[in-house]
Amino acid sequence: MEEEEEDDRLSSLPDELLHSILRDLPLKDAVRTGALSRRWAPQWARALAASPFLDLAGVVVPGSAAATIGRCIAEDHGGAPALDVFRIALRVEPPSSALRRDIAGLVAAAVARGAREVDVKVDLAPLPVVQDEDAPLAPPPWVVELPGDLFQQQQQPRPSSSAARLLERLALGRFSLKSVPLPAAALAGLRSLSLSHCDDLVEEELEGVLASCPALESLSLRSCPDLTAVTVASSRLRALQVVGCWALEELWVDAPALESFTLYGHTSYRLFGPIVEFHVGAAPLLRDAYLSHLHPGDCIDIAHDCSYPYLYSAVANARILTLCSTGWAILRWSPEVENLHGPYVDMPNLEELQLLVDLGDLEYQYMSTFFLAISFPVLQRIFVRLRRCDSDGDSPATAARAWTGEKNDDDESQDMMIGGGENEVVLDRLIFIKIVNFTGAWLDLQLLSFFLDRAPILQHLVLVTVEGDEHLLEVVQDRVSAVLHKVPREARIAVCRPSGDDSPNHAHTSFFHEHEEYA
Repeated sequence: MEEEEEDDRLSSLPDELLHSILRDLPLKDAVRTGALSRRWAPQWARALAASPFLDLAGVVVPGSAAATIGRCIAEDHGGAPALDVFRIALRVEPPSSALRRDIAGLVAAAVARGAREVDVKVDLAPLPVVQDEDAPLAPPPWVVELPGDLFQQQQQPRPSSSAARLLERLALGRFSLKSVPLPAAALAGLRSLSLSHCDDLVEEELEGVLASCPALESLSLRSCPDLTAVTVASSRLRALQVVGCWALEELWVDAPALESFTLYGHTSYRLFGPIVEFHVGAAPLLRDAYLSHLHPGDCIDIAHDCSYPYLYSAVANARILTLCSTGWAILRWSPEVENLHGPYVDMPNLEELQLLVDLGDLEYQYMSTFFLAISFPVLQRIFVRLRRCDSDGDSPATAARAWTGEKNDDDESQDMMIGGGENEVVLDRLIFIKIVNFTGAWLDLQLLSFFLDRAPILQHLVLVTVEGDEHLLEVVQDRVSAVLHKVPREARIAVCRPSGDDSPNHAHTSFFHEHEEYA
């Protein structure tokens, strides 16, 4: 036994070093380290209890471990310090009432440890594949109900601190706030709030939570299916994100300090659906905005105007902007197209524009009118991301091959509509153009030609093909040669596959319409 202890070099290492090693391991591997040494067996639990920074969000932790982790956090191992940061993502399979209690207790333990940041998300394991056509295609609603007294009192001082601590950042995925009495005193110092997949969150509850957060600077709402209205009035809010809340019918925002705004969801009058009303006040400090409506299965009722373009006035001051093609598609039905009046406003500060284009003849044809309606006097960089829609559900590479045919009989009219005249639009500050999912199809070439005709000082052109087609690169290189004479002589040109693209990307690199979560 003495020889074994003398050779046990692991146990002789300082606790701080052992804990730093354990914190970088997945929980199941940290537990297994107990077999390495008799003395080291309890170290992983002590590491959980003693560490002020516990981040398990990068690993998949089984939901069954919630109770164990909660006990480790709650236990006092020699006056453990306050838990500054606690992040964890739990995978639940199958859901149960006992597991709900364990996960709720985990959140309560983190708050009781004086955590400044709590980020707990629950991921439901996918349902087994079945052949029954009547079987559900998605997991049923499942949320964890938080304890009613969780946010009723401010956190008490820890032994290492003489002052009470405030919860500053809270992110919850698949939790219910129905049992939390409002207002909640412990949320008074909250600066960032993120709620996702809160299946029973409704307008009244959200308003009550926000009323408890006078210091809130960032609000994110994702995939909350029962949320029909969002009202935000704050003089301190700097970032707002509303993503995938498909039942949303009203959005009221009064946030003069807003710097970042993201909206992805229904933004138009949809067939068999309600009108989405937007009331977004002026945001003179706005830095970046993301507005997108792209979603499989959506259709725009041609008898009504879209609400979406009316949001442009709210983002007119932005320097970085992402828009989807719905913004100019409605021009085809607007009675004001000829006079270019209506919701379109100039964007005098915009330096970087990204267009998410749902590939179709009409979207391309009205792009010229879109640029006529809005002035971009300082625009320097344009990014275009094409989405290939195929009725048979083919992959982008398969759809691309179908789009690379020769010019059709109708292409002459398409050419005229996208061009729209002799350089009536000049982007005289534009120095960078990047088009992703480019296939060399006729409409792709027209789009490229449109921008090249209006970029007299272009310095860099990047065309990125779609994934999965080994021969497409050669096709694109051959086809673009017909329009490259429009590129200034000193400009650099790159035609490459996605794997070979090392050029700059737009500031917004998450594309919600491509995420399975929002499909």
